[in-house]
Formats: sequence, structure tokens, C-alpha cells
Amino acid sequence: MGLRQILVLALALLLMTACSSGQSTVTYNNLPPGDAGRGEALFTQTVNGAPACSTCHTLDGSTLVGPTLQNYVTTAEDHAEDATVESYTLTSIVRPAAHIVAGFPNAMYAQYAQRLSDQELADLIAYLLTL
Repeated sequence: MGLRQILVLALALLLMTACSSGQSTVTYNNLPPGDAGRGEALFTQTVNGAPACSTCHTLDGSTLVGPTLQNYVTTAEDHAEDATVESYTLTSIVRPAAHIVAGFPNAMYAQYAQRLSDQELADLIAYLLTL
């Protein structure tokens, strides 16, 4: 195999990886118990290159890039439809394009499923469910 063929193959693999759906197979029921205190700390931290939630979301009703998370549980209940609030929240984190809040672009970082551990996801969800 020549250098050109290797480069074409490498580029094809890179594009397939970059364009993959990033669909996470984790479900809320498969997550370990979450710790809201750790989740609160994670909310403001960059983890494995993933931006902190607080980069785009506020807790005080003001707007940055994404919707505020003030009164999150009430808002999530309104949007969850047939899902539980916990499952809706997990999906919103790991597949953000699945639930776009009216008036906001589909701009949420889409690699949290690859950057956060199951424990970190559970902790963030536990924290969000306190809001």
C-alpha cells in the first residue's frame, strides 16, 4: 500500500469518526447512584476537554448561550413528554440535539458522552434534579 493510499484511508477513518452520531448506549437505569455535591462541582468544571455546563447555562434565570437551568426540574417535566425527568436529562446531556429548547440553537457540545464517565453523568444529573 502506497503512502497516498494510506493517507486516503487515514482521512476516511478520521472523517467517519468525526461524523459518527456519537449516540450513547448508556441509559439512566445503568448509571451508578449520583452525588449532587459532586455534580454541583462538575457543573463549573472542564472535564477531559469538555466545557463546563456553566459556560453556557446559568442558574439565575439569565441567558448566556443556552437556556437557564433555574427551576430545572419543573422545566424538564414540561419537556420530558413520555420520558422520566432523569432519562430526559441524560439524553439532553449525551444527545443534545434530541431536545432543543425553543428559541435556542442546536449549539450544545455534543461529546459529553465520550468525555464524562458514567459516574460524572450520574453526579451531574443528581445535581440538576436539585434545581
